Amino acid sequence: MVLRMPCPTKRKGSDRWYFRRTIPADVQRILAKLPRSQRPHNWYAKHIVISLGTADRTLAKSKCPEVSAAVERQMKALREGPKPLLPKQIVALAGEAYKAFSLGLEDDPVLPPEEWRDIAEGIRAAGTPNPLLFTPDDPELRGQRLERHLGKIADRLIAKHAIVTDEQSRLMLIERLAIELPKASEKLARNADGDYSPDTYAQRFPAPVRGEEQVPTGRSITGLAQAWYEAALARNKTERDAKRFKSIVVRFAKWLGHDDASRITRPDIARWADALSAEGKAASTINQMDTAALRAVFGWGADRGWMPANPLERNVRISSRGKAKVRDKYFTEQEAAAILSAALRALPTKREHPKTTAAKRWVPWLCAYSGARVAEMIQLRRQDVRQEAGAWFIRLTPEAGGIKTNEFRDVPVHAHLLELGFIDFVQETGDGHLFCNVTKGRSPAGPVEGVYARIRAFVREIVADKNVQPSHAWRYTFKTRGLEADIEPLVLDAICGHAPSSKGADYTKVTLKKRIAAMQKFPRYTLS
Repeated sequence: MVLRMPCPTKRKGSDRWYFRRTIPADVQRILAKLPRSQRPHNWYAKHIVISLGTADRTLAKSKCPEVSAAVERQMKALREGPKPLLPKQIVALAGEAYKAFSLGLEDDPVLPPEEWRDIAEGIRAAGTPNPLLFTPDDPELRGQRLERHLGKIADRLIAKHAIVTDEQSRLMLIERLAIELPKASEKLARNADGDYSPDTYAQRFPAPVRGEEQVPTGRSITGLAQAWYEAALARNKTERDAKRFKSIVVRFAKWLGHDDASRITRPDIARWADALSAEGKAASTINQMDTAALRAVFGWGADRGWMPANPLERNVRISSRGKAKVRDKYFTEQEAAAILSAALRALPTKREHPKTTAAKRWVPWLCAYSGARVAEMIQLRRQDVRQEAGAWFIRLTPEAGGIKTNEFRDVPVHAHLLELGFIDFVQETGDGHLFCNVTKGRSPAGPVEGVYARIRAFVREIVADKNVQPSHAWRYTFKTRGLEADIEPLVLDAICGHAPSSKGADYTKVTLKKRIAAMQKFPRYTLS
């Protein structure tokens, strides 16, 4: 399933963009039980409407993933229910409020020293008995005074970190604020009086609350991954490759244990790569896919202010002799024959969609006689099978779905496929994709991946050798058999969609006529 990411919207009469989302029914029921003061800011009865603080749509769109992630964290916390705060968490939250006041107003305290001292005394008085009363102070009245002075501050701190806690923990946080905020006011009084000596008191507070840690807007790793993904699609990167890079970055963030892009270091990435290697992942995969994805995404993010610099300016590489090579990468004659024979026997079942059965029947044969990537054939449409001057050919095009090179190419239909009835199958099929169901207006990437997985499993049942790839091996097989049939390498490259081997070859156009002639030389597969 392809997830639809939230897009910025506008309110009538406003130039600013907003994040808007419907609150799920189960979360609405949870919110209905909370006091209004403890509801997340800008969460209404049925909708969430949060200002993105800009009239620039591009900037607003880049902020949407981070706001969406924060909303998801809040919903997750609400669904999990109240959790008591640990004493250390309470002190950390109170320390955050202390620093927000004492550091935020340090350069310009605004008020004169005596007014800051009055504020400190006012907060203290709210939490202490009134000496003018002849009877002991009522705890309920004291609680009301603290709530009036500090309740909203406590609620904002809790909401900021997407925390859902119990009433007892909230009261303990208010009590802690009653201790720390007078000290912050006294510190500002000293600043207003010209005393800027070091504030050693601030050192007593632990680090900010972890877990659902607050990350500056637009600076989270997951937010960066989503922004890069959307930008990559806009640059015509294939959806499959963009999703793969994005998922690698998200997995790295999960392993790292925090979501702050500004804290990533090169040693972090080196440790992650070492961990992948220790799990048995091939060095070539780590170097060519995992760290390459991080380098691309973080480089893009550094150029656009998501992080101070790309931590992979110098790449991280895993050194290895590589996996032992114990066989060739192409299918043997026996393996190819077994797969193609099984494809001919593919029969529909009650549980399997007819297009999936058709994919099992035809896609292995199409790849065997084209060297195409399996996904390229799965996304084939009826209109992509064409005839010119009496010759049938397949146009593999980005209009049908992701093509690695983002360029169309024409592949002649081999005579063996004509004899097996491929053209009859195409003409009897309705318009649209032949081997997967794609909803109108939606990307084919998700359906293609689903069918791809089923074909992979189908082939793996026949060829169990893990030293050969069940899908990609057709590309090696086609080019190997083509070379044996004395087909020019330049023509084989053109049919398979490989880049020419030299700049000179790049100037040479391999025409459809030349490709058809080459396909006539390509040997048939012999089935046992």
